[in-house]
Amino acid sequence: MRALGHRFVVACFGLIALSAGSTLFAAETPATDAVSFDKQVRLILQANCQGCHQPAKAGGQYVMTDFGKLVKGGESGSAAVVPGNPEASSLLQQITPKDGKAEMPKGKAPLTATEIEIVKKWIAQGAKDDTAAGAKQRYDQDHPPEYTRPPVITSLDFSPDGQTLAISGFHEVLLAKAETGELIGRLVGLSERIESVRFSPDGARLAVTGGLPGRMGEIQIWDVATKKLTLSVTATFDTVYGGSWSSDGKLIAFGGADNLVRAIDTTTGEQVLHNGAHSDWVLDTGFSPDNSHLVSVSRDMTAKLTEVGTQRFVDNITSITPGALKGGIQAVASLPNRDEMLAGGSDGVPKIYRLYRKTARVIGDDANMLRSLVNPKTPMRGRIFGVATSRDGFRYAASSALDGTGQVFVFRFDPAQVPANVQAMLAKKFTDRAPAEKDAIENHFKAAALTEAKTEIKANVYAVAFRPDGNIVAAAGSDGIVRLIDANNGQVTKEFSVAPIKPTTGTPPSQLAANFKPAAEKLETESLPAGAKVVGLEVIPSTIKLTSPFDYVQLLVTAKLDSGDRVDATRLVQTQAAAANVTVSPVGIVRAAADGATSIVVKLGDQAATIPVEVTGVAAEFHPDFIRDVNPILSRVGCNAGTCHGAVKGKNGFKLSLRGYDPIYDVRALTDDLSSRRVNLASPDDSLMLLKTTSAVPHMGGQVIQPGEPYYEVIRRWVADGVKLDLSVPRVTKIDVLPQNPVVQLIGAKQQLRVLATYADGRVRDVTREAFIESGNTEVAAAERGGILKSLRRGEAPMLVRYEGAYAATTLTVMGDRTGFVWAEPPANNKIDTLAAAKWQRMKIQPSGLAGDAEFIRRVYLDLTGLPASVDQVKAFLADTRDTKAKRDELVDKLVGSDDYVEYWSNKWADLLQVNGKFLAREGATSFRKWIRDEVTANTPYDQFAKKVVTATGSNKDVPQAAYYKILREATATMENTTHLFLAIRFNCNKCHDHPFERWTQDQYYETAAYFAQYGLEKDPASGDRSFGATAVEGAKPLYEVVVDRNSGEVLHERTSQPTPPKFPYALTSQVTATTPEAGQAPKPRRMEFADWLTSKDNPYFAKSYVNRLWGYMFGVGIMEPIDDIRAGNPPTNPELLEYLTQEFLASNFDVRHVMKLICKSRTYQLSVDTNPFNMDDKINYSHAQPRRLPAEVLFDTVHRATGTITKIPGVAAGSRAAAMPDSGIELPSGFFATFGRPARESACECERSGGLQLGPIMALISGATIAEAIADPTNELTKLVAAQPDDAQLVNELTLRVLNRPAVETEHKAFADVLKELDGDHQKLVASLKQRETDVAAGLPDLMKKRDESIARTKEELAAYEKEIAPARTELEKKRQEGIAARQADIKAYDDRMVAKIGGWEKQQTSNVEWIPLLPSSATGSKETTLTVESDRSVVVEAKGARNAVLTVLLPTNLRNITAFRLEAIANEKAPGGGPGRAGDGNFVLSEFEVFASPAAKPAEAKKVDLHKALADFSQANFEVAKAVNGNPNDGNKGWAISPAIGVTHWATFETKQPINIEGGTQLKIVMHHKFNQPDYVLGRFRISVAIDKTDVGLSLADEYKAIVDTPAAQRKPEQTAHLSKHFTWKPPSESPTNRCRSIRNWSNCKGNSNSSISRSHPTADYSNCKPMPKTARANSATNG
Repeated sequence: MRALGHRFVVACFGLIALSAGSTLFAAETPATDAVSFDKQVRLILQANCQGCHQPAKAGGQYVMTDFGKLVKGGESGSAAVVPGNPEASSLLQQITPKDGKAEMPKGKAPLTATEIEIVKKWIAQGAKDDTAAGAKQRYDQDHPPEYTRPPVITSLDFSPDGQTLAISGFHEVLLAKAETGELIGRLVGLSERIESVRFSPDGARLAVTGGLPGRMGEIQIWDVATKKLTLSVTATFDTVYGGSWSSDGKLIAFGGADNLVRAIDTTTGEQVLHNGAHSDWVLDTGFSPDNSHLVSVSRDMTAKLTEVGTQRFVDNITSITPGALKGGIQAVASLPNRDEMLAGGSDGVPKIYRLYRKTARVIGDDANMLRSLVNPKTPMRGRIFGVATSRDGFRYAASSALDGTGQVFVFRFDPAQVPANVQAMLAKKFTDRAPAEKDAIENHFKAAALTEAKTEIKANVYAVAFRPDGNIVAAAGSDGIVRLIDANNGQVTKEFSVAPIKPTTGTPPSQLAANFKPAAEKLETESLPAGAKVVGLEVIPSTIKLTSPFDYVQLLVTAKLDSGDRVDATRLVQTQAAAANVTVSPVGIVRAAADGATSIVVKLGDQAATIPVEVTGVAAEFHPDFIRDVNPILSRVGCNAGTCHGAVKGKNGFKLSLRGYDPIYDVRALTDDLSSRRVNLASPDDSLMLLKTTSAVPHMGGQVIQPGEPYYEVIRRWVADGVKLDLSVPRVTKIDVLPQNPVVQLIGAKQQLRVLATYADGRVRDVTREAFIESGNTEVAAAERGGILKSLRRGEAPMLVRYEGAYAATTLTVMGDRTGFVWAEPPANNKIDTLAAAKWQRMKIQPSGLAGDAEFIRRVYLDLTGLPASVDQVKAFLADTRDTKAKRDELVDKLVGSDDYVEYWSNKWADLLQVNGKFLAREGATSFRKWIRDEVTANTPYDQFAKKVVTATGSNKDVPQAAYYKILREATATMENTTHLFLAIRFNCNKCHDHPFERWTQDQYYETAAYFAQYGLEKDPASGDRSFGATAVEGAKPLYEVVVDRNSGEVLHERTSQPTPPKFPYALTSQVTATTPEAGQAPKPRRMEFADWLTSKDNPYFAKSYVNRLWGYMFGVGIMEPIDDIRAGNPPTNPELLEYLTQEFLASNFDVRHVMKLICKSRTYQLSVDTNPFNMDDKINYSHAQPRRLPAEVLFDTVHRATGTITKIPGVAAGSRAAAMPDSGIELPSGFFATFGRPARESACECERSGGLQLGPIMALISGATIAEAIADPTNELTKLVAAQPDDAQLVNELTLRVLNRPAVETEHKAFADVLKELDGDHQKLVASLKQRETDVAAGLPDLMKKRDESIARTKEELAAYEKEIAPARTELEKKRQEGIAARQADIKAYDDRMVAKIGGWEKQQTSNVEWIPLLPSSATGSKETTLTVESDRSVVVEAKGARNAVLTVLLPTNLRNITAFRLEAIANEKAPGGGPGRAGDGNFVLSEFEVFASPAAKPAEAKKVDLHKALADFSQANFEVAKAVNGNPNDGNKGWAISPAIGVTHWATFETKQPINIEGGTQLKIVMHHKFNQPDYVLGRFRISVAIDKTDVGLSLADEYKAIVDTPAAQRKPEQTAHLSKHFTWKPPSESPTNRCRSIRNWSNCKGNSNSSISRSHPTADYSNCKPMPKTARANSATNG
């Protein structure tokens, strides 16, 4: 058993200690390091020794769980540990092996050499006890625990005689008289937490499982009569659970937190079973009646069956299907006389299962379940923690717990209702029952009537047990009270607490708190600026009032300097309290020590300030509240952070809500989970939540709270008060941060912040130490704990401050060295300039000068129109001598609203509204894009534009903006997109929990989504059969859909699973409220209400978010950046400027063009890109223009305008702008648009568009095809310019005007001239090199020619000799070849003669009298990448390029009546690949479905599908039979009619209608042909459709082209007719070369004639539907042999 302790405890604790600065394993500590008793030695002793040397079982009278007794020694009288002298220490002597054996641990392997060395070093270093105060052993049999309140009871059990109750306590098991509750024994052991107590079958022994949470598990076996511990076995690194005895008393099974189930021998402690099938903690166990199998249940939601003898996992007894035992199974009880078990778990439904499967296992089944004891729709309240069965198996009990209340249900079978034969079976021993008898018993109890008694208890109920007679159930739980319940009626007959209670008043502070001394805070050295003199001090707050022992105030001291600057002096001042009832820390934290009035003096230099202080409430009893006091601590120390227990799956099985947003969930996790494992009401200091956070037990997060500190004491008092949750406590409504927008003068200086929380009741509290501060620019400043900001470099850093769901922001400005700066007020064109200048002055920024006219015209054209100015426009503007402001204003007025402006800004909105053929198909995307353009052209006010989108109703065919809902499709996606797009709020972050960086809550997510819960999408009949977008996951969507509003439909809250009513996330001053409809009037659709609220003028986000976007588009950086992310942590860089633009937008009634003009006419917009020393580092205050890479479409359009090259974009008209593309799916072959970051239009996020210069875009500019083709186009304007302009200087000037929109500068002229010179030089070098090469070649040519002639002569001689040698053999081979050719030609002639006869015989059989009438199509269309043309012979020719899954639609008007069949001719076509009849590369096609729809000619919308059958074809490819083309499944990929290898000839198929088409007044036929295949172009290349009337069993007959030949007498046929007919029977596969003139019939094997096949009716030779290619060698032989 040593392995159980050592391997799990040392290894696990060593890993945990790593985070606290220890090495991976204690045994690996370097020799020079100090050895820790707590973290190293104790673990070794705990794992190997303490089981036999503890107070309850002091082997050799030596106790090792108490440090003093550990050092003192045992019965030998020798000191076990002599500090500083290892050789004299008997402990070391006992554990040191001699000849491979050691005295201790007895009966186990010796400790390792490394472990012994650790113990030795610890003694040599003085044997110091560094154990944390909270982890020391305090109790034994002589010193039992003292209780101030009853301990939580996790388990209880009746003795077999019913006289005694064993009840779990703290560090002990309490024995009581079952009838009275009188305490008769206390079994005090090493384990502080008891998880289960179970009497042995004979009642002589008691098994106890438990341990030290987070440290060790222990199984104890006690002698009940003597109350002595007879066996202690340690196991794993945490408490162990669910002890159960085998019926013979030989084994005890239990589960652990290591996911293992074990069983030990009850006499020796030897492990006899070990199984790791579970994937989470094992919580309970039970043996089968014959002890052959063991049942174990776990948090992994399963009950597993293990064979005891082999330790083999056998089966999952239960299902883990969602909805069945969600969250884990807590308890199990084996029925004493049947192969069944009772299980209960987190779904609140106790269930009976059979142990052994009778059916084959199917994943997800629950076939072993016999019955649920309650209706799953009305489960027990909360989770089931305990289950029990009576001895006779006729009664079951289950207990549950939730939020401090519990239930006990008792279920009873009436023994009188048991048939006599079943009673006789039950009377037999279990092992004596036959299988049939076991089945009969099972079937009876599965169906027998069941009565129940319910008991409500005002406490969580964790344990239940039946008295042996089955008439009484004992129940107990969180309040420590045992209740005896009448099992027949559910009445509580008696209740008592067994634990002895020591009366106390109030909750006194712990000794830890009394002894706590805060560690000295290490502060960095700070100083005032050199030479500065303090002329005044300002202290916030000016007065202090502390009202509880845990209140504090953060002082904020600001020094006023003689320079006029203000600096933070909080850590520089000296403080002195007038009385000892308050303390002031070095960082300015004022805390209360005692009630009374006093004052604090603050001094710095010769300046001083006095703050009055009043302290009350310190002496009063303090009762912490979880929401107000405890939750902020858990957040501050990181317990509920996303990297710890706030993670999606928690940590180590313990999960808290992220950042404490759900206090109900958190209190349940702390108090209910695992039977109140984490809080100890009887001994608060031993609560696991305190032991872990103080590292009194190993904790992966290290020590986050010091024992006794205020955080510790608050949590401790909350536990001592009973872990209560008051949901009515006032919550935080806002937080304020002081000082607002502080300025730090020097880099490296610090700034103290003070955070105040205001509660709903008006109370204001200092929460600086608990608040979280995060820097939005960590390059400029970092946030340190305690509200201190440290500057790192010049700039501005927004700071997000959060506390308990409230958020605030401030901005720290780091000024840095501005020596030499002198402010000069710049000119202003409008108020934008005034507001920008105010920020520049504050930041000591000198703006750049005004941009030149050339720079301005390029910028304004590109920004407003997405195109550069033309050369003429540039020249005219530069030549205009008017006032700069006047002509620039005029140009802005001209551009805003121009056609180019409209196209460009329509593209912007097409991005934001996700105009994408992937969601809308090309038709829908084009229509939506046109609607956007119309709205931009009309300058529709922004609020009306948004409202038109949000309220769109109807089909997106007629109401294009309804496509918005077609794209988004469901409520939550629509809400997320709408709030992001129009409010710049990212609600997707608060879907699963409260927003981590904003005030938005999870509730608000679902309340807002509810506004979109009642819209729906219905197919528009105008779509017909046109659909798109089918994937392997989703079906195809109709081309057009109708957006409708319904009166039903709700959003289910993710946390509560309840419908959530709509509620706006924030109120407006003119709050939009739902209107009550008049009688008989339909209520206003919810999304209409949302649209009113969204676009309201006093919605603080709507207008602001859009003007910020506009500013960001024009400057390259928003006033808030990212431009679509408004949140507290992203404050505006110039709030006044943003507010001004917002108000202008509102005042203009949301006139977008007004704001655009306002921005472009400002001097700020027109500043130069050049910088100066006082603005070169400015990137966010607009003091100079920022260079920006052109967006993808703008770059494309600019390149083509500059070069004068006509654009050629696939799918749109030549010459079209990229900005006018209707669909983001349109791309150039080079991938240009994707390379340069065009958005995919799959979200409304601005982040979809990228504008960086990574390697891809750079290479595309240098060597990309698109740029190269535009420049190299011989017809472009550059070519013409070069040809027309002989003057190089003028040419350079014209080029720069075209490309850069400005005249060339001198350096560019010089560079061009240098390049020309360089080219001339290179040319001369090449000419010289060529001349030298020619000279060298001429000199060596005679010698080369001589060598050549000699080589030729030698080769001729060799060739003549070889030919003479092979001549005889060659003559013989030629003779055989000629003989073979003659024989093959004779064979071919004989075959051709036979073929002529066969064709003649076949012609005589063609007597079909069916008349096929070809119909003339009125329309022939296809999906994209296909083009259809109707020919004069009524056939349709199809062109296809890259067409996948093509659909062809043909409309055929006709006056024919009683149509009974259709014929499809797949016509050969010399222009098609392989001669057709398909468009694929080999001439094939795959027709996956042939559909016919018929309607009255005047009512095409009433078309109905025509059912077809009796499909026949002249030829079908193997596995692609024609019948598959009418099987009703058009999406059945890679199946249908195909004709390979019979390529290059016409084929035909016929289909009969099940019912004739007989429509009076004319019929509109619509033929839809689907070509579902995973390769491109497998579509018909040419086809014709004919019909037959008044005929059934039409058969196949002949295609028109063959029928015309057959109808002509053979003697009168033209040679080409005879050849054409023969070709039908002598086609060759396309893989055969022209030289292989073999016939297809001889070239394909496995062919047979078939008189019943369709082909036999039209072809005289064979059925090819089963043909397979011959092996290559056989085909070659066939060709050779004729």
